Amino acid sequence: MKVITNGAGDSAERVLKLGADRFIDYKTEDYTKTVSQVDYVLDTLGGAETEKQMSIMKKGGQLVSLRAMPNGDFAKRMNLPKWKQILLGLAGSKFDKMADKYGVHYHFIFVESNGAQLQEVADLFSKLEIKPSIDTVYPFEEVNSALDKIANGRSRGKTVLSFKK
Repeated sequence: MKVITNGAGDSAERVLKLGADRFIDYKTEDYTKTVSQVDYVLDTLGGAETEKQMSIMKKGGQLVSLRAMPNGDFAKRMNLPKWKQILLGLAGSKFDKMADKYGVHYHFIFVESNGAQLQEVADLFSKLEIKPSIDTVYPFEEVNSALDKIANGRSRGKTVLSFKK
């Protein structure tokens, strides 16, 4: 599998060291002009980017969105009441039609906290010796500084709050 990702240019070296095969500086390169035939996309932006991402995919490709719109398939997977399935089916039909236009599959997932899954991921990170990219660790008392850093896009990795005394 080949991993292509994007971000601000000053993140390229760090991201490539983490294992990405290719890094695209979104400020200087239009990925829709240089990337094509992609099998899988993890959409973390939503909005207009979702269609752009679909446009670079292979027929039959899979796009998983964390930010676009829930659709009927999502509602069924979550076993939501029938009326919510209908409502989300209508709300998400824009993305289903868009996926049909490009011959790809659209999936929405809702990320929620799950202690057992988080522990499983933590164990996997430990076993594979994966080191998270941590920018800054703030004591809880400096929560506003941490939020400011994130809100202004200055974090180059995870910003962590520590609750230790």
